Parts: sequence; C-alpha cells; structure tokens
Amino acid sequence: MSEKSNNTLNPLDIIAMVKCKSSLQEIPVEMQNQEYKEILTKVTNYIHNCPHHIVYDHIDISPDNSKTICYCEYCYQTF
Repeated sequence: MSEKSNNTLNPLDIIAMVKCKSSLQEIPVEMQNQEYKEILTKVTNYIHNCPHHIVYDHIDISPDNSKTICYCEYCYQTF
C-alpha cells in the first residue's frame, strides 16, 4: 500500500481496504478462525486512519421529506 510522504494515507488505499473489509465480512463470524479475525481487525484499524473527505447529501425519507446526511466519500463513515 502506498503512503504519501507526510504519512497521510492515499484515499485509493482506503477505498481498496473498504472493499476488502466488505468481502471479508461475507464469511459468517462463527466460521472465521482466529487468524481470519485478526486480518479483519487489521483492515478495520487501517480504515480508521482515513483522511476523511466529508460529503453532504440529501436522502428521501418519504415522498415529501428528505434528510441531510454527511459521510466520508472514502470510508463511508457517517458523521
């Protein structure tokens, strides 16, 4: 994985790790061995270092109402 010279993670690294985490989570927890869980934990910890790029969006909650949400464009964490 690449890192910028100032130790800020590259957003492409985060996006790839989010996809990786999603794939890893497809295996039910009861079928994951200890090594598998450790890998998933490392991926999750890596994502926590995301250089967030906050996006504001509106989602429809009914035909007449919407709600503003904000989330990171890279890791999808909500704020």
